[in-house]
Amino acid sequence: MGIGALDRALERAGRHHPAGAGAKILADVCSPYASVAEGIAAAVAMRRQGRRAAAVALAAPVAIAVGNALKHVVHRPRPASMRFRRKGRQSFPSTHVAAPLALISCLWWAAPPTVVWRSVLTLCGGAVVAVAVERVCAGAHWPSDVAAGGLLGGVGGSAIGLTSRPKGESA
Repeated sequence: MGIGALDRALERAGRHHPAGAGAKILADVCSPYASVAEGIAAAVAMRRQGRRAAAVALAAPVAIAVGNALKHVVHRPRPASMRFRRKGRQSFPSTHVAAPLALISCLWWAAPPTVVWRSVLTLCGGAVVAVAVERVCAGAHWPSDVAAGGLLGGVGGSAIGLTSRPKGESA
């Protein structure tokens, strides 16, 4: 089974099992532009702890910019394109996954490696997984779109976070 066939099978299964109102609210909280605001708030918290914060504030906007550039190059239509005409027709990659995961990945490396930070980031990672499922169930993205968004956010956010990590600090 190829990627296209797997995408279609998972998207069809997702349509038959809608994610529900709670998942939609979570998708709004993890929207690309909400992730920018969350990144600014995290940067303020980092700065108050005496840590470098600029990279944290940039993680989500960089993921959004790269994701939107890829959308213009790839031109992949959404699974339920008729429902999403006002919000953009391009599906690949999912910036609903890329932006919050870029922020979480960046913070994993840049934030103090304390139990509190790691616990919060782990919970947020679980929320992004739920958003990825919601995006497929809503017909907004193919499964490979959310996987690509996860790869973009995880790798990009980690690279940005590693640049702002204090020298000599262990993970």
